[in-house]
Amino acid sequence: MKNNIELKIYKAIFYMLLIAAIVVIGMIIFKYGSNQKNEIESQEAVAAFSNLDFSKNEGESGSQKQLQYKGYDIIGIVKIPKINIEYPILEIGDIDPENAKKPMKLSIIKYWGEKVNDYGNLSIAGHNNKDGTMFGKTKKLEIGDIVELTDLTGQTIKYSIYDIFVTDPNDVNILLPKDEKIREVTLITCTNGNKARLILKAKEM
Repeated sequence: MKNNIELKIYKAIFYMLLIAAIVVIGMIIFKYGSNQKNEIESQEAVAAFSNLDFSKNEGESGSQKQLQYKGYDIIGIVKIPKINIEYPILEIGDIDPENAKKPMKLSIIKYWGEKVNDYGNLSIAGHNNKDGTMFGKTKKLEIGDIVELTDLTGQTIKYSIYDIFVTDPNDVNILLPKDEKIREVTLITCTNGNKARLILKAKEM
């Protein structure tokens, strides 16, 4: 009798673990599938941006109809050749963490700064996705690697990474420009289980 009860308990535990494993695997597959779908759509947005007639913006920024991606204005493109990524940069307005959650699932967002390729520091943020999408591969970057930004005039500027460090999520010093007279870009992504931020700073070559 005792053996039968123990057997039933073991079976119940086994089935519970099996169900839990199936649920976890299903969630992973769903998230991976969502990421891959978003990758395809974001690359379509990059292609659409590349096909814009930038001559319409000469002399008067914004004279061309603003290209959007899922309801957010595309203000430029970020490309990092070494890790083979290229994404639209989205303007989200308010940088409140709650307001940033939705657009950060879609692409790279402008976190702080003025226009793409303006003088001063432009800070852009992206998720550290485990499948390597978004800024998931930025940990492979090194001093001297190149970040390319294309703005609404069609101008592409290359930036060289000069500093890489991990800091507290509330560190606002990362937003400050090193020099208002030079162009800078700061890449921001989470690390250490979202308890810290990986920061990569680059300046115009």
